Amino acid sequence: MQVQGRLTALRRKHPFLALSVVLVALWLLLYAPLLLGSHVLPWDAIDEFYPTAYFNAHSLRMGLAPWWNPYIYSGFPQIADPQGMLFSPLLMAWMLLRQAPGAHWFAWAVLLHLLMGGIAMLALLRRSSARDFGALIGALVFMAGGVAASRLEHVPIVLAYAYAPVVLLALRHFLTGPGLLRGLLLGLAAGALATNLVQVAYLFALMIIGYAVIATGWHWRHYDSRTRWRYGFGVVAAVLLATCIALPQLLFSWAFISLSNRTAMSLADSATASLPLRSLVSLLDPNAWHALSGSYTGPASRVEAYFYIGIMPLLMLCGLGAAWRCPIQRRQVLFFGVVAGVAILYMLGLHAPLYGWLYGWMPGIQHFRRPSDAAYLLNFALAIFTGLSASHFRLDSKRHISILLIATAVGLAWASSQLHGVESPWRVRSLVAALFAVLALWRLQRPGSRARTATWMLLLLVADYSCFNLNGSFDRGHDMARWFMHDNTATFLAHQLHDGHGALKPRIETIDAHVSWDNNVVLRDIPSTQGYNPLRYALYNQWYGARDNGNLPRVDTTYNPSPASTLSDLLSVTYLVRGNTTYQTAAWSPPPGYVPAFSGKTTDVWRNTRAYPRLLTPTQALLVSPGKVPPPQVFADTNFHDSLWLTPRDRMDAQTARVAATICTGRTRVISVQTVPTRTIIRTQGDAPGWLVLSDLDFPGWQADVDGATIPIHRANIMFRALCIPAGNHVVTVAFHPWSMVATAMRQSRHRGSQPE
Repeated sequence: MQVQGRLTALRRKHPFLALSVVLVALWLLLYAPLLLGSHVLPWDAIDEFYPTAYFNAHSLRMGLAPWWNPYIYSGFPQIADPQGMLFSPLLMAWMLLRQAPGAHWFAWAVLLHLLMGGIAMLALLRRSSARDFGALIGALVFMAGGVAASRLEHVPIVLAYAYAPVVLLALRHFLTGPGLLRGLLLGLAAGALATNLVQVAYLFALMIIGYAVIATGWHWRHYDSRTRWRYGFGVVAAVLLATCIALPQLLFSWAFISLSNRTAMSLADSATASLPLRSLVSLLDPNAWHALSGSYTGPASRVEAYFYIGIMPLLMLCGLGAAWRCPIQRRQVLFFGVVAGVAILYMLGLHAPLYGWLYGWMPGIQHFRRPSDAAYLLNFALAIFTGLSASHFRLDSKRHISILLIATAVGLAWASSQLHGVESPWRVRSLVAALFAVLALWRLQRPGSRARTATWMLLLLVADYSCFNLNGSFDRGHDMARWFMHDNTATFLAHQLHDGHGALKPRIETIDAHVSWDNNVVLRDIPSTQGYNPLRYALYNQWYGARDNGNLPRVDTTYNPSPASTLSDLLSVTYLVRGNTTYQTAAWSPPPGYVPAFSGKTTDVWRNTRAYPRLLTPTQALLVSPGKVPPPQVFADTNFHDSLWLTPRDRMDAQTARVAATICTGRTRVISVQTVPTRTIIRTQGDAPGWLVLSDLDFPGWQADVDGATIPIHRANIMFRALCIPAGNHVVTVAFHPWSMVATAMRQSRHRGSQPE
């Protein structure tokens, strides 16, 4: 009673703050297993995005620039990863609060973003004259309905989704009273949204722009001349600030994409993520396609085709007609009705003409492959609809409450009965939601306040989500990062690579190992040829054959047909890690030159006795024409301690390489090496000009100098860097400059554009 009294007093004095407190309490109930640390976010969240965020935060705390990640894919431009989250302001600020942020801390960061979006949705609905109960229902649907729950693993998408209502709220705040300060707030929110370069951010940006154009037209006639000037200044300020925040990530990602394996996705690539209309059945039945229990039989993936927002919110959509009769709410219903319709058509992908038409002319669509991402727009619209509809539900009508709760109890009991399959038993605990509906029906037969009725119904929706959307099927995973930190194989490798190898450590390669062996290597400072990311450097992808993630079969190429390839030796792959349990696909024996080194609980390790060191100092250069490579067998028979192949990337590189090949014939001696992810400093000595070959990727943005004077980096041995070092004692510095990467991509883009068709 004392708590209720304090909440009542707070509601009278600060009504929105009281609503926010209630929403926070509901958020705590919904995500208690994650917030209390008994679980972490699942799948991609723990295997890909947590190690990425950890690397960013750890590097910054160490005073190092996290522009280049040396641990995955033999080197990866971290700053340019559109899903790297380096520029996501609130996430990075949260991760920097702890010296060693764990997966549990990371889960808090993601869920706090959802809470932020939920509070913004609460405010949006209140601005549309939604009552408190309706606003809370809509906010809950936004935070835990449909794909908001099923796709928690896709962290950058969740962040973009969470920022969308914040931007829309800032826009509406600006339109009601245009000015410089409100324009800056709008620009700040829009810039934060745009730092997450995923399709969801792109689609929400288009939605918000459309909303801004329509709302501006409606407000413009009510503005006087002074207000119109304030509007203009505010818009300019918003655009400039948003551009300043988003432009670095946009430019870096654009540059990398133009150099990557995904310069453009074909329309056919969208087929597997195109959702047929039948996928919407999961709005009514959460286990329609056995997404929660049994063997999944639906379209796309089970997380993409999940739309269930709860039985009670669905029933409350019957009140949408009352919202339509309210002039303020009618505009919202109309706009978001169009948004929902377009989202469904877009989700259909190749099953409808809209997506193919947009692919043909709208910039940016060619870089995405999942039409199903539009489900976030649908869920956003459904949150608006349910919030407005629930506002017209009569909390003081015993008849209406009884009908709603009886229908909800029946729907929840039926949904629970569907949670069975050949492979899994019936989840009896899912009956809790139906039983809670019956309990609420019994308790609400007695006279009570509207607040009491609203509380029971809100808790019923929490019970619904806890039994279905957030029952562990989508939202909970094991802390594989912690497992990796204590894995005996990882400990062995970390010890071996840190002892006796100098500053430039050799690399590992993984085969049939768990996906945790991909990006989690950054937690132990273990350089690997593998990673977990859909984007790879095109040159590396072509010649070495990197995989999207470790669950996929090994990719063989002409120059890397097996782990024992010369290209692998040149990458200094000294250890091969292979799963010895679940992930072992067939009987296997180590390649020639590999000897047993360690046998762990789930993986075995072989050591490559033929691996070259990370630095080579050959005396002879063999030159081929630009765009050409030496024959595979000739390449494999080369002694790279004494020789290198100059494989020029273009005509300019060929011209300078030809001169260097005649000059650099001495043996350079390496005195010392110091390295951080973005810079390597090498002290050399030589009686004559000689070569220095680094087993690092020839990637745009890397620059070299000798005693401060810039020297060219030549492409050598198909995909590596070679430097011609003058005679004498020198300090050689090789450093990564992201803006140089952008400049190179721009030059290449202009060159491609000037080529005749």
